[in-house]
Amino acid sequence: MPSKKKNTKAVVNEFDEDYRKKRERNNQAVKKSREKTKQNTIETHKRVENLRVENRVLENEIVNLKKKLKLLKELFIAQARAKNNNNVNLKELLSSDDDSDEE
Repeated sequence: MPSKKKNTKAVVNEFDEDYRKKRERNNQAVKKSREKTKQNTIETHKRVENLRVENRVLENEIVNLKKKLKLLKELFIAQARAKNNNNVNLKELLSSDDDSDEE
């Protein structure tokens, strides 16, 4: 009978060793997965911030282009009035463009 106890302990020790190895591998996998998730989150936040900055730049560019367009329209109308060669109402012609400016 004592030999059976020794065998049982050897099996239990083997099981404990296998379990310990599996736990260690699992712990490493969890650590790696969490680190990867953390890195992805950091990269996403950086990308969002970069896109916000780019968006602000583009919005400012839109405002500036609208101002330039308005100035050019006013110059065009003034030039046309100065020549007074045209019977077409330029304000009406250009008003259709004003609707698209507000978008």
